[in-house]
Amino acid sequence: MVSWFIAENKAVAIAIGSLSFLSILYVYRKNRPSAPLPPGPPPVPVVGNIFQIPKERTWVKYAEWAKQYGEDYLVKEWRMPKISD
Repeated sequence: MVSWFIAENKAVAIAIGSLSFLSILYVYRKNRPSAPLPPGPPPVPVVGNIFQIPKERTWVKYAEWAKQYGEDYLVKEWRMPKISD
């Protein structure tokens, strides 16, 4: 009777451990971007960089960001990420 009790508890412990590991792995992979994103100006939550982009002569701001962050940089307009060309 004791050996049955120990064997059943091992199975439960293995099942709980496996489910915990798979749950942590799922959350980690879900919250991680699929590919590393290029650098860019820090966005404001929800609106992104929309208030940092002027309405006129926008290319001047984009040229400043290209000098600061390199040819490829990430800008978020609202929640949409946009990578420069």
